Formats: sequence, C-alpha cells, structure tokens
Amino acid sequence: MRKFSFNNFKIRTKMLLIYCFCVLIPIIFTDAIILYTVNSNYKENRMRELTYVMERVKANLSDTVESCILFTYNLYSDEKLDEFLSKQYINHLDYYEDYMDMQKNNSLSYNYNYGRLYKIITYADNETLINGGSIARLETAKDTDWYKEFIESNQDIFLYTYYDGEKKYVPGSGTSRTISVIRKLDYFDKRGTNKVLKVDLDYSNMLKDVLNEKLDGEIFIRNNEFILFSNLPTASGMREYELAHMVDPEKATMSMTFQTGFEEWEILIKAKEVPFWSVLIENKWLIIIILISIFLPTILIYFVGKSISHRLMIITSYMGKVEKEQFEVIEIAEGEDEIGKLIRRFNLMVLRIKELIEVVFKGQAEKRDLELARKNAELKAVQSQVNPHFLFNTLETIRMRSLLKEEEETADIIGELAVLFRKSMSWGDDYITVEEEMSFIDNYIHIQRYRFGDKIKYYHYVMDECKSCLVPKLSISTFIENACIHGIETTDKEGVISLTITKSEGYLLVEISDNGKGMDEQRLNELRRMIDHADSSMLYESRSTGVLNAYLRLSMYSDGNILFDIDSKPEGGTDIVIRLPLAYSNKEQKLKIFDEEERFDD
Repeated sequence: MRKFSFNNFKIRTKMLLIYCFCVLIPIIFTDAIILYTVNSNYKENRMRELTYVMERVKANLSDTVESCILFTYNLYSDEKLDEFLSKQYINHLDYYEDYMDMQKNNSLSYNYNYGRLYKIITYADNETLINGGSIARLETAKDTDWYKEFIESNQDIFLYTYYDGEKKYVPGSGTSRTISVIRKLDYFDKRGTNKVLKVDLDYSNMLKDVLNEKLDGEIFIRNNEFILFSNLPTASGMREYELAHMVDPEKATMSMTFQTGFEEWEILIKAKEVPFWSVLIENKWLIIIILISIFLPTILIYFVGKSISHRLMIITSYMGKVEKEQFEVIEIAEGEDEIGKLIRRFNLMVLRIKELIEVVFKGQAEKRDLELARKNAELKAVQSQVNPHFLFNTLETIRMRSLLKEEEETADIIGELAVLFRKSMSWGDDYITVEEEMSFIDNYIHIQRYRFGDKIKYYHYVMDECKSCLVPKLSISTFIENACIHGIETTDKEGVISLTITKSEGYLLVEISDNGKGMDEQRLNELRRMIDHADSSMLYESRSTGVLNAYLRLSMYSDGNILFDIDSKPEGGTDIVIRLPLAYSNKEQKLKIFDEEERFDD
C-alpha cells in the first residue's frame, strides 16, 4: 500500500482542497453569522423606531390636552370673568360696556394657546347675559349630551369626546369630531351663580401630529369608547368615530397606555412585517460582499492553478527539446514567482549554450567593424584641420596687404576676425571663464560696429564674482550673435543689446535683451516647444540651429539643471533669461565632476 503524501496529489487537487476547507466553508459559516446579526439589528432598530414614534405621539397629544387644562385654570381663577358672569345687567349697552372691558383684561381674548384650542365658551346661569362670542346662558346647554354627561360624572374637570354631526352643515364650525375639556367655574361660588367652561381642542391639529409620523404601518389612539385618531387614509375630522373594539390589541406590534386629562388613552401600532429578503435588498453592500467573497476566491483558485500547471507543462516540453539539441528560448510571460525564476534560468542556460556556438564569430566581426570606424574617425579629424589652417593663412595675407595700402582699420578688423576664428576653432577645452567669453563677445561686437557703425549700442554688466565662473565656449556669444543678425540687422531703428551676468542664491543668471524685430506668437511658441523637447537630432532640421546648439551645450554642461526662458513681441525685441547652478560654474568643482565621470566610465 502506497504511503499517504500530498506530493502524490495533482496541483489542481491540492488547490481544490485548499479552496473547500480554507475558503468556501469558512465563508459560508461567517456569512450566515453576518446575515443573522444584520437581521437582528434591523429588528432592534425597527422596534426602537416604533418606540420613538409612540413617545412622540404620546408627548404631542398629552401636551395639547394638558395645555388646555392649564388654560382652564387661568379662567377658573379669573375674578374679572367671574364678576362679569355674575353681574345683573340693566340693558344691552350696560352689558356690552362690561363685555368690552372684560375682553381687554381677560384670557378669552388671547390667541387660543398657539392654535391648540379651537373654541372657548363660558356658560353662566344669568338671564341678563347675551349669547354671543365666548359667552352663553347656561340654559342653552342644559339639553346637550356633553352637559348631561358632565353633570352625571360629578367631576370638576371632565374630558369629553363626542361626534357633533351638525357641524358638517355650518361652515367654520370646525370638525365634527370633538374633544372638549369641561369644568365648573366655582372658585368664586359665593356669588351664587352656576358657571361652566367648555374648551374644544383643535382636533385637526392633533390629527396632524399623528399623520406627520412617517411609519410603514398603522397608528391608532383610542379611549374606552372610540378610536380617536389614526394615520389611515380614511382618517378625517368629519367622519364618525369608529368604536374602540374594532382594533385588536393582540395584532398590534406595540402598544402603550398613558393618562391624559384624567382619562386613559391607548396607542397601538401595527407595523408591517418586513421579510428577510427585504432586509438584504436594503443592505445591497452585504449581498455584494457575500458574492465577492464566494466568487472571487473561486476565480482566483482557478487561475492560480491554471497558471502553475500550464507553465510546468511548457517547461517540460522545452526540456525535451534540449535533449534533442534544439536550444529554443521559452517565449511566454514568465511571471515573478518560483516558476517564473525557473523559466528565466532555463532561458539563460539555453542562451549561454547558444553563445558558445555563435558569440565568438560575432565578436570577431564586431571587433573588425570598430577598428575600421576608429581609423575613419582619425582620418576625418586630420582632414578637418586643413580648412581652418588655410583660412587663417588667407586672412593673414589679406591683413598684410591692407597694411601695405595703409588701410589700418580694415587690417585691424581682419586681425580681430582671425583671432575670432582661431578661438572658435580651438576646442581643446570646451569650457572657458565668463571673462574669456566676454572678450570673445567684445571682439564680435567690434566687428559688427565696423559693419553697422553707430546703429548698434551694446551695454553689458558682469558681476566681479561671476568672471571666474565656467561656461561652455561661445554659448553666450551665440545669443549675442542671434540678437545682431535676426534682431538688429532687419530693423531700421537704432539697435540696443544689453547683457547682464550676476549670481543669486547659488545660481548664475544670464540676461540678454534687444529692441530688435522680435518674433510673432506662433514663431515664439515653435521656439519654446523646440527648447522643451531639445535633442541633438534636431540640429539637422531646425531653423534656429545656433540657439538650439547653445541650449543643448548649456543643458549638458549643467546636467539638465537649466532654466531657460525666452519672451518676444513683434517689433518689441527679445528677452532671454538663463539660470545655471553655480556648482557647475566653479573650475575646480567642474574638473572634479569630470574626473568622477571618467572614473565611473572606466
């Protein structure tokens, strides 16, 4: 019998075992716990929400009833009102005078307690009273149901609920459903007049407090006889009350009993049952997480297993080719894992074997090509010395001839031109000091003045600390030459060229300005784009070869740490600002950098 070992299982089987026992089963168990917890939390939050709704309804209704009862206490102890109700009036004029005086100093004239009270009527057993406003004779109420119920209750304060159908037909009389607070005004009973106060609550306002509760369910408020309020669409202050027993408390999700106005009211809430799938839909993120936690590992295990088995099969196939002396490189995406390293080492082994066969012959051919290129370069270097040497001898002959003819000015200019050519052709050291560069510029300006006369005005300032700084040869001169040829030569006005060289905060600043022809915006943008993407290959194509050449040399001189800004306007001249790090301008520092670069190259 073969000994059990995981080494005997295929990689695909191993990945499947890992997936089932380490991913799928734990995920299913964890997701079940999460779903149970989410459902429990949802139920708790829903019950908490129902409790808050019930508390708000209770507080709003109780506050309305209690405010009404508190209002009756003010009238109960109002001596002015009691005197008015008990007085025997001689005529109507006498009554109205006292009525107006009482209204000015009595709570009956207030705004009905901020809309919580709808109607206030005070009844008194006084035949001289005139029915109207908030005053009425008691005999008009003795036959009403509310008065009979109040007398039978034998209570000082009585909360009475009834339906008054006659209000339907009297505009402005309020809702037919009526909730009233009734009490005796016997605080000053020594006067011997029976007085009763009846305050009707604003039913519509109380119903609004219930309807404002946004709840996915039904709310009922009832007393022992009627369903006083509900949030059903059919709830209306003009409909007759439904009987209290029509609501089954056993079917209520939650209920609460509270005392208000010496009467017991009950709040019942029937909340709709929310199925579990609705809870999941409200928590879409949870469904997404569950699906991702199941499908993502499945897809990952599949591709990981495929990646491993596929590459191992390819390696086995190519190793079979090596046995047949077919040295082929595995041309697939190796990857960065251990199998990828194995593929790279296999390819390296194949390449080294092929190198033993091919590289020797290639090396010999390349060596011959390099030797031939070196000899061609030496030949071109020797040839390049012929033309300058011939040019210097020719200029010297012309200068001597001018001296013999006593044309000393021409001879001096030719002499300076010869010096200029000799300096420009001598490239033994491509880096010179600013002072040497300024000498070269002075010679060039002198020659241009010989040509243009007083048309060119040249101003320059060089800070003493900058004279010993190194710059590439003819780099600044190129911009001066460009200002003369393209700026001053093509204009009829007097040309002014200014050159300033200073240093600031570790940088060498070179500023060149002229008042020449300038450039339009299109040409300026082309030149800026060329500078931003400068490359040596552009020297064979660009119209601004001199500027591009100087910029490239300055950029190489400063290892790319150059700030170059050019601005120009048509007939408004050109301004150029160049900023170079002083670290590259010091002669000893520059030589140190060159030595380090040479050692690095070696």
